[in-house]
Amino acid sequence: MQTRSTLKPRNYLRERLSLWKASGAGKAAIAVNAFFLALLLIIVPIEREPFRSIARRKAYFYPQVDFDRPRILDPLRLVIQTFWLLFVKPTDPYHPVRSPWSRLVDAVVRILRALGAVISRIGSAWGAFCLALVKRLPALSNQGEKSEAGSGRGQTIIVWTIVLLGLALAALCITQPFTLEGQVIFLSFMFFSMIALVRVKARITLMLLFVISIVVSGRYLWWRATSTLNTNTWLDVLFTSLLLGAELYAFAVMCFGYFQVCWTLDRKICPLPEDRAVWPDVDIFIPTYNESLDVIKPTVFAALNLDWPKEKLHVHILDDGSRDAFRQFADEVGAGYIKRDEHNHAKAGNINHALTVTSGEHIVIFDCDHVPSKDFLVSTVGWLVKDPKIALVQTPHHFYSPDPFEKNMHLDRALPIENSLFHDFIQKGNDTWNATMFCGSSAVMRRKALLEVGGIAVETVTEDAHTSLKLNRRGWKSAFIERPVASGLSTDTLAAHIGQRIRWARGMIQILRLDCPLLGRGLTLAQRLCFFNAMLHFLHGLPRIIFLLAPLPYMLADVYVIYATAASIFAYVIPHMVHSAVTNQRLQHGYRYPFLSGVYETVLSWYILIPTTVALIAPKIGKFNVTAKGGTIDSKYLDWHISKPYLVLIALNFAGLLAGFWKAFASPDPEYLTLAINMGWIVYNLMVLGATMAVAVEDVQKDKFPRVPLNLSAKIVLPDGSELPAEVCEFSQEGVRVLAAQGNDAEFAALLTMPAGETLQIELPADDGRREVFRASLAPEDPTRTDLPKGGRDLIFEFESYADERRFNSLTFSRRGIWAKKPDETVDDRFITGFLELGRIALYGYRSMIEFLPGKMLPAFRDLIGSLLPRTPRREKDLVGLR
Repeated sequence: MQTRSTLKPRNYLRERLSLWKASGAGKAAIAVNAFFLALLLIIVPIEREPFRSIARRKAYFYPQVDFDRPRILDPLRLVIQTFWLLFVKPTDPYHPVRSPWSRLVDAVVRILRALGAVISRIGSAWGAFCLALVKRLPALSNQGEKSEAGSGRGQTIIVWTIVLLGLALAALCITQPFTLEGQVIFLSFMFFSMIALVRVKARITLMLLFVISIVVSGRYLWWRATSTLNTNTWLDVLFTSLLLGAELYAFAVMCFGYFQVCWTLDRKICPLPEDRAVWPDVDIFIPTYNESLDVIKPTVFAALNLDWPKEKLHVHILDDGSRDAFRQFADEVGAGYIKRDEHNHAKAGNINHALTVTSGEHIVIFDCDHVPSKDFLVSTVGWLVKDPKIALVQTPHHFYSPDPFEKNMHLDRALPIENSLFHDFIQKGNDTWNATMFCGSSAVMRRKALLEVGGIAVETVTEDAHTSLKLNRRGWKSAFIERPVASGLSTDTLAAHIGQRIRWARGMIQILRLDCPLLGRGLTLAQRLCFFNAMLHFLHGLPRIIFLLAPLPYMLADVYVIYATAASIFAYVIPHMVHSAVTNQRLQHGYRYPFLSGVYETVLSWYILIPTTVALIAPKIGKFNVTAKGGTIDSKYLDWHISKPYLVLIALNFAGLLAGFWKAFASPDPEYLTLAINMGWIVYNLMVLGATMAVAVEDVQKDKFPRVPLNLSAKIVLPDGSELPAEVCEFSQEGVRVLAAQGNDAEFAALLTMPAGETLQIELPADDGRREVFRASLAPEDPTRTDLPKGGRDLIFEFESYADERRFNSLTFSRRGIWAKKPDETVDDRFITGFLELGRIALYGYRSMIEFLPGKMLPAFRDLIGSLLPRTPRREKDLVGLR
């Protein structure tokens, strides 16, 4: 039996009041806190455990509250912090006491895990049965993957058979009327089938997951269209129709996406003939307009370093800016220089002009910041030699500098980047259907095919995708090599990233209007669907905004956008969301992190909405814009200008949330379940919008030249002639960062203490076994840099000529295989991990909004809001105990 404390709540309240008055607390603060303390003592048995334990450690659990001198808003701080403590586990090495709230959450998690284990066992039993079936179909297992073009005729027949049977079954299941109980039974069967299939890594099971997801989502949309439309007033019709339209759009994109990647083609490198004399002549085009010479130098050097017969390799700088410094640079390094008098059609016109003054059998195009490794040509041209009908070989777009999402959201570099889903995965699906899309760079094209379609397309601002569409219409084939053999600079800021994506979105909708892939001759059905889905994706602006605002009509105006009971909504909506999420997680493992797709789309939604709408109406309006790259950011700031649409959406959702609380507590007849559904939706929207704000917080970018990770042994020759083994951990365009070689910490310490500017030599190994020596000087240490590998020293290379820079480029940027990195299969992309990561990013976004509030009249407001934010408990030296 628990023992009661000798302390009485009434005595405790009197003691607190006396202490507060003696400490000089304000009368209003004392009155408010006394009221809430009295209410707490009535409701909570504070003299009992675990509440007594919390009271003893209150200064630890609630560090933002001074319990001896309260402030008027302390009750609100306590409520916010208490909810925060439900989701964090405070640690204290001196006093290892955990929050009772955290222990409660742990208990709930254990119950959920036990339930998950039961579901898992049921799924495993069914999965074992499915696996036995799959083993009887080796053509459909992972071991039966297609490895080269044209090898899967039988597999294609199987795919289409399964697709047609699946669609017939899906149509029957989608339209079959069920009672609510029947719907629950049917969805339970589907759920356990999904659990079983997720465990079997085979193509057939993935396609069955597609069928189940389409059936469940199809039933939801059938129910939405036939049973939930609100037609009471014109306002009801408007809002319910907008949401249904957005859901139909998302369903169409989902179905096209499933088809596009249902059987990805892992095309391997095709070897070239052993006789290098028969290898074809290749022209390398590096178009540039207003970029600095520093940006293009690594690309030019890497192109000159390509593993290819020198007499058959012709590197050309296509200078649309007509700059003498670029001409002089080209002459000195041995590259060609091409400029034109008429600067029309931007990049496409620049390339088309170069086609008229060159003659190589194949054309390679690199954006001026995209640096190829030495093995680029030997990894790609083999397919053009083997198959004379292939006109395009595209490689993945990779970037060696972090994009705004990685940098500003502080994502782990092991996580897949924003564009990985398309460039690393969807392109493999496109390759299956002979619909690989030209991405404007890091690709090889057959001159004959390019001239046949009139050169690079100039009708739209996405000349790359349009050109590949034209090639496919003429019967030419395309290929995709999944091995990254080139890498470039990402956009530096969110504003630059949005500007780039606006051009892509406008251009893809221009193609949809001017050269719609669903119409015209020359394309297979699969090619039409792949190209159409790529264009349809860029219409996500309006649907995404609708989803972000969908709960508000009910909250603010009592308009039901889904006219159904709460039980029906749970029976149809939740399964639709779960199945599509699980299927996409299984499909996109290693290429897209959970919940971040919503952030990526939200960032762009407002900004691509208007350009795509204009392009639908007037497709010829719009011009090509060059994306600025290679800049620095001296200090951290929040881009309030680019954030305006996000701020409006946040304000509207917060208004909806407040309205929900008002309905719950002040309405005479509140619909609690409906309110819970809508408020949960709003909270999720606010998490996505908070993460969106985090992307707009431009983090410091001090390095003019981005650093690239590298693990390379080196030897340093000190001024006194002694040699020091070291490890290169990073390189940039101007130097390297070195660490102590294993077991050499004591000797390396001498390098760390040497003054900046000291000159020495460093010897680096080439990938062919040679050793190259360079002069370098020690860079000054910046104590404010916390992003650099610890215990290292930066060396700045002293290049005496362009030949030295080219040698350095050969050992670093163009080193064979430098960019070839596989997706990290060990990344934890479970839903709970992704959701918690989304919450972390959202909290960072909202805190940054407070931190960077503009104007001089807002510091007090900023401090007030900051004091209300929850904090992770920290150790206090002097804890005020319960008296």
